Amino acid sequence: MIPETLSVIERQMLVNQFKILSKIGDPSENYDLRIEILENGYTEKYYEVFDVAMEEIPLEICEETTQILFMYKRINSAIESLSESDKQELDLDVIKFEGFNARRNLHYQYFEFLVEKTDQWDEYSDMYFISADESQLNKYKKMLDYQIFLLDNDQYILRKEDLCHLINVVASPSNTNPFQLAV
Repeated sequence: MIPETLSVIERQMLVNQFKILSKIGDPSENYDLRIEILENGYTEKYYEVFDVAMEEIPLEICEETTQILFMYKRINSAIESLSESDKQELDLDVIKFEGFNARRNLHYQYFEFLVEKTDQWDEYSDMYFISADESQLNKYKKMLDYQIFLLDNDQYILRKEDLCHLINVVASPSNTNPFQLAV
């Protein structure tokens, strides 16, 4: 987000930065224009100073994205522990990770950063996870509610019954209670 106003101190610090860049930076950049805009406080022209295209991603979105990825780490671990007959018995496609909508979703932006720039989520690095719509986010949130419920009740390992419950949570209308422990 481009600020509408800057304090004198902020403007002076940025002017100093641009003066340094004008000496050591890319000669094709017009640092003098940016310096003049900042020195004179031409707020309407701040868009020429700030080339940050994206707004900040709120902490809640970052945390939720990370929680979704950890949830899928648990789900995938539980699926791996199932027998082949158990896997075929369950409709696991219902709870499959489908990625995020890249056009309008900050979750995707943060997910892309985590996968491409950190070593934490290598399992997604060679896969294409751009969803066509935003329905998957609602699915993840329903599943996440149940996951948080399980964790709050000290159940850290997902069982077949929990996977069944997650499938039912996703497949059922939103008025069902996901906060019942699978038995």
